[in-house]
Amino acid sequence: MDPITAAIVAALPALAPDALKQGVKDAYEGLKAVIRRKWGESASVSKAVDDLEADPSSKARAAVLSEKIEQSQAAQDHEVTEAHKALVAELEAHGLSRPVSNQVTFTMSGGTVQGVAGAGSVEIGSMTFGSPTQR
Repeated sequence: MDPITAAIVAALPALAPDALKQGVKDAYEGLKAVIRRKWGESASVSKAVDDLEADPSSKARAAVLSEKIEQSQAAQDHEVTEAHKALVAELEAHGLSRPVSNQVTFTMSGGTVQGVAGAGSVEIGSMTFGSPTQR
């Protein structure tokens, strides 16, 4: 599941009328508004968000949204990523489970890299970086 879909799935319980997490609701609506403005209300990615809202526990609908996020390249759009960051920050601020993704994509061509490239935030328990040992 991509990070945007994971954040949407994590936010959906906070949208219930009796939930008192207005910051999450506002950030979620902000992300949804950016998607609708960029791709249109009738776009497949917008419809996939609506479908998941209608059945938040559906893994199939979450998978479809993730596919539509990928197809639309929404994760590469600056406004979408900023709205996504705002939603994740609100989820964390309200103690809701942090959306995670087990997918990492990094593409580099040429150049020299020192440290962890392309990382905004890295959490590592115990890990070694370096070249493999030559035999």
